[in-house]
Amino acid sequence: MNTAIIGAGSIGLAAALVCQRAGHSVTVFDPQGFDQKSLSGEIDPRVWALGGQSTALLEDLGAWSPDERVVPYQSMHVIDARSDAKVTFSEPSLGHLVEADWVRNQLLAQVSGSKIHCVPDRVESVSQRGILELQRDQAEADLVIFAEGRQAQTAIASGLEIVDGGYRQRAVVGTLKCEQPHRGEAFQIFTEYGPLALLPLPDHNNQHRVSLVWSLDLETANELQACSVEELASRISQTSEWARGELEFVNQPIWIPLSQQSLKHDSLGCLLAIGDTSHGILPLAGLGANLGFGDVIALKQTLEKHPNAHGDRIARTVARERRFEQRTVAMVMGLFSNVFRSDQPLLQLGRSFALRTADRHATIRSLIQELAG
Repeated sequence: MNTAIIGAGSIGLAAALVCQRAGHSVTVFDPQGFDQKSLSGEIDPRVWALGGQSTALLEDLGAWSPDERVVPYQSMHVIDARSDAKVTFSEPSLGHLVEADWVRNQLLAQVSGSKIHCVPDRVESVSQRGILELQRDQAEADLVIFAEGRQAQTAIASGLEIVDGGYRQRAVVGTLKCEQPHRGEAFQIFTEYGPLALLPLPDHNNQHRVSLVWSLDLETANELQACSVEELASRISQTSEWARGELEFVNQPIWIPLSQQSLKHDSLGCLLAIGDTSHGILPLAGLGANLGFGDVIALKQTLEKHPNAHGDRIARTVARERRFEQRTVAMVMGLFSNVFRSDQPLLQLGRSFALRTADRHATIRSLIQELAG
């Protein structure tokens, strides 16, 4: 079977390796090219909190190994800024914090040692029968997988429709020097402006480091974006209730527009959308990458279960298997965004009850951890 992958991000490359292992002839298209990014010095602000299922997939693909830039975390402490509610998740290996570029580099190394074809060209559109319109040529595939990210330009040009899920926000991410060590604990506080997370990173030059992700309403984001870097760091230290002491940016913070979106249908003929192309969610729990790798796991299982299936059946099966979890996570993240931002007394009481209940019942904590990874 000829399979075309559009997009050479981590999700697209993982899908390419899965399809190649299933015996497909695989071609990956990406106009941005296939060069590995040089990683040195400070950790890049763009990091992922990967759960066990994601790392197990990467390990199976040969793209996961111990590294000084990969940080395991054993616990996550979550509190509500406007009540005494809190919950702590803990187990020997709750997850790993890792740079997105590190993961992509590992996958690129595996792809370069395989028979997968890498083409640095843009695909303009694809027909439901798998005819790819390139800038100067045509190509044909039995299965076409879109993994081109949120913009989904080729997917839209090919007939897939984006559904706007709303929740317009902006997030600030960055790497911070912190006064106190994290000891392998991820910290998250739900504030009136949006959820703020300080995630554990490796020490650098004997200084402690955390990764910041703070999702904000647009009004507050505009206000904070106008601040100096020093003022922003001070605001984060105060808002995090000094959980890691005094904080200081070690590189320029990055501001990212956020929203929730999905596709009306994730498959169309032999076309299949996965990763952020299929589902863009608010990063309240860092679920985006885990959901994307979950799509790849569903693709792997479908190919193993139906080794002789045609492309349209593969696309339809994967889309059906993943749609419930994708929509459930999007709905829950939207509810979290609304409930934890509200000052209404009943919702404050509900927040307190929810976190207290999760903190007291191991079964509920386990379910949430499974959803996260």
